[in-house]
Amino acid sequence: MLDDKGNLYLFEATELRNEYDRHIKLLEKLIEGDQNKSDRFFNNRDEEEKEPASDFNQKELEEKLKRLQIKRVKLNQAIQVANFKYQIDCDGEKISIAEALEIRKNLLTDIEAISQRVINSAYKRIIHKEERDIVHEPKHPFKQMYDNYQNNIRKIRHILTQIHIANHRSVVNFKEE
Repeated sequence: MLDDKGNLYLFEATELRNEYDRHIKLLEKLIEGDQNKSDRFFNNRDEEEKEPASDFNQKELEEKLKRLQIKRVKLNQAIQVANFKYQIDCDGEKISIAEALEIRKNLLTDIEAISQRVINSAYKRIIHKEERDIVHEPKHPFKQMYDNYQNNIRKIRHILTQIHIANHRSVVNFKEE
């Protein structure tokens, strides 16, 4: 769905970039062709060769690959500009989509660390010695760690929702040719 000037929305642009990435990867493998001979070790027939099919034009594919790589770079630059241009609301503060994506990344890292602390804080360690037990209390209170975990989950859900809304409202200055 293009805007009234023919530009893509941000979510469409990111999907198009993914499409370009997949297409570039395929073209690179096609152009590489028989240069990757690692499968010969597993091939019982020593005399087998590969030849390009009659309708396979390597020069044409190389040109197409080059054009696609250039389009991908231009599209990526347009996405980056849009990510810095458009803003979302995060805890009452206006931040760019680029900042929101960085916050999202940091929150995901924090959630992993906090979830391990939640697990560690859930149980005491009891070491049974000859006539006595040694009890190691958790370093962090369970309730505090669990509440911290839930707060971060809420924050990430909120920021992801805001990013999603912005992706559907923000326009990237790029026209698909």
